[in-house]
Amino acid sequence: MEKPNLEDSKKKVNAAAKYSAIGFQMIATIGLFTFIGYKIDEHRHSKTNIITAVFALVGVGIALYQAIRQATK
Repeated sequence: MEKPNLEDSKKKVNAAAKYSAIGFQMIATIGLFTFIGYKIDEHRHSKTNIITAVFALVGVGIALYQAIRQATK
């Protein structure tokens, strides 16, 4: 029975850390843009939260762009 190679296990841990960090960054980006949109709607006393929805979608687009760019490095 072979012993697990230390290099391989380090590479797996590094890859897992990299991809989990990308996920947290996506959550933060989407959350930030949604919060900004919410505050704008709150300031404007809007009956509908159109700005919140638009900013949330922009946040999703930016988060996906960042995730794809980092994953292809």
